Amino acid sequence: MIDAGFELFGEHGYAGTSIRAVLRRAELRDRYFAESFPDLDSLLAAVYSQLIEEEITACRAAIDAESGSSDGGARAMIAALVRSLEGDPGRARIKLREAAAGGPVARKCRQDGLHKLAELVASLLPPSKTRSAKDRLLLSVGMVAAADEWLTTWIDGEQNLTPRDVVNLVMTMFDALAERGATDATHD
Repeated sequence: MIDAGFELFGEHGYAGTSIRAVLRRAELRDRYFAESFPDLDSLLAAVYSQLIEEEITACRAAIDAESGSSDGGARAMIAALVRSLEGDPGRARIKLREAAAGGPVARKCRQDGLHKLAELVASLLPPSKTRSAKDRLLLSVGMVAAADEWLTTWIDGEQNLTPRDVVNLVMTMFDALAERGATDATHD
C-alpha cells in the first residue's frame, strides 16, 4: 500500500487520492486498508517517512564520503537532496507539498522529518561557546526550511533557479552560520 500511496500521492496529490484508489492500485480488498492504516492521512505519513528515511540515508552517505569536512559534508548533503528530487516529480510533490497539505499525522511526520535533516546540518556546524545545542538545531531547522522553499522554487520553474543555484544558496546560508559560530567561539 505504501508503494501505491507513493505513486498516487505523487501523481494526484493528497486531495486527489482516495482509499479506494489506493486499494485498486495495490490490488487489495477494502479490509486490508483498515488493518494497516486508520486513514489516508496515516498512509501519507508512512509514505513521507519512507521518503525522508531514504533521503537521510543518502545524506549520511554523502557526508561520510567527504571524510570530515563540514563544508564539503553540507554541500554533499544538499546535492544529494537535489539529486533525489531531480527527474522525480512525484517524489518532489510528496516531499515539498503533499506532506504539508495532508492531515495532522502527515504534518507532524513532516515536521519530524525536517528535524531529522536539521540534526544532520547541526552536526556539521562548528562548535560555538555562545550558541547552545538547541540554538544550533533551531538555526538548522530554519536552513532546512529555506532549502525546501528553494527546492520548491526550482521544481516549479520559478526564478530560473537551477539545481546548482539551490546548492549554492543553501551553502551561502550554511557558510554564514558556520562563520558566525566560529567567530562567536573565538570572541569569548
